[in-house]
Amino acid sequence: MPTAGSRAALCPSLFFVCGMACAQVGGNIAFLSDYRYRGISLSQEKPTLRLGAAYDDPSGWFGGASLTEVMLYRPRWQVQVLGYAGYAGRLSERIGWEAGATLVHFGTDSYYDYQEAFAALSGEHWNTRLHYSPDYFGSGMRTAYGEFNVGLPISPIVRVTAHAGALMRVGGTSTEGSRVSLDGSLGIAVARDAWEVQLAWVAGGRSAVYPTAYGRASQGALLLSASLSF
Repeated sequence: MPTAGSRAALCPSLFFVCGMACAQVGGNIAFLSDYRYRGISLSQEKPTLRLGAAYDDPSGWFGGASLTEVMLYRPRWQVQVLGYAGYAGRLSERIGWEAGATLVHFGTDSYYDYQEAFAALSGEHWNTRLHYSPDYFGSGMRTAYGEFNVGLPISPIVRVTAHAGALMRVGGTSTEGSRVSLDGSLGIAVARDAWEVQLAWVAGGRSAVYPTAYGRASQGALLLSASLSF
């Protein structure tokens, strides 16, 4: 999964690595061989692009946004806009916390728009988050999504990444299938200067809530991403 400058994708945060005294403003452009969101392809297993921007304020406030080309049920591209904002603090020198909200808008199929609130704990190389949506993907379903992310450096430019997540239906409209959908990934990332290349195996469970051709039976896949931060 993306890392540097990618809070717009709500991946493991780098905020606590540099400390609260250092404000960060940055952008990111990424090529993705397949855009997997919580294990489900939102690009019909086709390559796509993402642009992102993020800001971390020394006071603890942060925010950002990303634009990603997606393809849902209909075989045509549209833009997914993801914006987020929140506040971060510390529990100790090694443990940080953050809380905020996310808004997702689809350029053509806006009836799939949704919002989430999130809370997180972060360490130097790990991050755990809990998200809650009152109307996930416009389905009328209330959901909770829990995730745990790790990025362990094995050299100055290489790190191993891992992710585990679980989407749970907690109320609202009922759908077919299991109430819990699991996803995960395991990868290796190489970063040098402003560039990063990552290769990861990503797998997702079955969930009828996603408005995609592959949402009900997503298969595991080996994915490649390359990004440039600026």
